[in-house]
Amino acid sequence: MHHSNSHERSRDAETRNSDVSKIKNEMETADKIFYKELSSKYFLLDKFGIGQLKDMCNNLLGKGPDVEYYEDQITKKKTELPQYKEDFIHFIIDEFRFAEIKEYALKKGIVTKHFFEK
Repeated sequence: MHHSNSHERSRDAETRNSDVSKIKNEMETADKIFYKELSSKYFLLDKFGIGQLKDMCNNLLGKGPDVEYYEDQITKKKTELPQYKEDFIHFIIDEFRFAEIKEYALKKGIVTKHFFEK
């Protein structure tokens, strides 16, 4: 009986190692895609106006980048910091794949299909 129990533990460990390996490979693949698409995403998003970037965030995610605050050390008063175009670009780069940004840009007429021709 002891022998089969250790065999089951060994099989469980193999399954866990296999799952960990699979997750690690998926994360590495996602990272490779992210870095491969990074400059293309930035170049395309730079064509958007800030209003279009905000609309994309709200329409597709229902939210935008987190609002940041400055707290005065003396008065302890918190002031909301403004959000700039770059804040939205970086947020969208993290949240969307290039194909999703491209589809949105074409659908909203931000760029034409000629923009993507070499």
